[in-house]
Amino acid sequence: MEEIERVPARVNAIREVLGYLGRYRGEVFVIKIDDNLLEEPLFPLLIRDVVLLHRMGIKVVIVPGARRSIDAALAAAGRVSTYHEGVRITTEDDLGHTMTAAARVSNHVLSLISENGAQAVSGNWVRARTLGVIGGVDYQRTGRIERVNVALVEKLLGEGVIPLVGNIGWNAVGKAYNLSSTELAVTVGTAMKAAKLFLIGTEPGIPAAGTPIPGTRVRESGIYSNMDLTRVGELLAKNGALDPEHRVLVENAVAACRGGVKRVHILDGRQNGILLEEIFSVTGSGTMLYTNLYTDLCPATVEDVPEIIRLIQPYVRQQLLVRRTPESIADNIAHWVVYKVDDAIRGCAALTPYDAESAELEALVVDEDHRRGGTGARIVNFLLDRAHERGLKRVFALTTQTSDFFLEHGFQEVPVEALPEAKRRRYNKARNSRVLAIELADRPVRQG
Repeated sequence: MEEIERVPARVNAIREVLGYLGRYRGEVFVIKIDDNLLEEPLFPLLIRDVVLLHRMGIKVVIVPGARRSIDAALAAAGRVSTYHEGVRITTEDDLGHTMTAAARVSNHVLSLISENGAQAVSGNWVRARTLGVIGGVDYQRTGRIERVNVALVEKLLGEGVIPLVGNIGWNAVGKAYNLSSTELAVTVGTAMKAAKLFLIGTEPGIPAAGTPIPGTRVRESGIYSNMDLTRVGELLAKNGALDPEHRVLVENAVAACRGGVKRVHILDGRQNGILLEEIFSVTGSGTMLYTNLYTDLCPATVEDVPEIIRLIQPYVRQQLLVRRTPESIADNIAHWVVYKVDDAIRGCAALTPYDAESAELEALVVDEDHRRGGTGARIVNFLLDRAHERGLKRVFALTTQTSDFFLEHGFQEVPVEALPEAKRRRYNKARNSRVLAIELADRPVRQG
């Protein structure tokens, strides 16, 4: 029996993966990988997963970080790594060690890609110029990115090759500069209009220190699950909310989003399968920052009926919801709304009119993974606004288990006699549901 119960979950997981795969095939993913992961025992598996994405038809570009390796190379040569406000000062004497360390990192990644049967190549595709003197500090052979040879990178991708874009760039006369790998990944992502930019290191995501930003989801681990740029701005403006390292990550993610990258993901590369989980599951594992519409609350269509049935069926089995047939839902589809995440339905409800003045809010269901972010409240507010726009005076709901939720959102418990006559005649005394109602005149119209 337990095995039978697990089958639908596995099937749904497969459907989820296939849905994402169809959406991302042919898209560009830029993956920045910190070199502090190179010695981690699961690093070869991370590269194997990158190659798997490549074989699925996703256009992968890798930007390997080299900060730790450069620090180690300089220390081995008896030199000291010097930073100012988090930016490395690369001297003329440091540059040779820097280039050697960066090449060693790229070669290590190239070797693992080859072991997994894919082709990859590293090249000088970045035009750079000196960072110069800023605030009296001469950064010497540290540079800033001028442009990336996108045409050449796209040509390699078209030939089935994974490009590695290293952190050394050259100016027009062949002078080399050391570049920030994170800034380089952002530049590559924006230049190529990447669907996703991954910043993979040893940070599990952006921590929600103190009071979280309103309207955001926080994982049990204490990191933000996802944020749009509006809420990211609130986070950056909140004094003490981020330490310098996390602030740099967030600021670069914002720059990428504003430059046209659809989504930026901050992940802990030490976790097995973290990249695949982040891409091919709705909830993911790290922190995602985004500009485009990630979630959508919209009227249901007949094509949504099977997913609505899937959502409500567990609650029907528990006798928390009354049974509905696909035909009855399809016949009344104009009453239904669905909550979508990446085009997958994760919540639903119906607003069924009974007379010229009242309607029932029914079958409110939200997937467990999406309950913490106020999704249920959004659906309720959406339907209450709809009822108000249609000139209705009140909305009622029947429930055996969730009366507290409705009370928190302005409903009041009322007697069965307060129901419209048609609903009162159908009231199931055996279920003994509580009746709650809200007078729309007492409620301001809100935006879901």
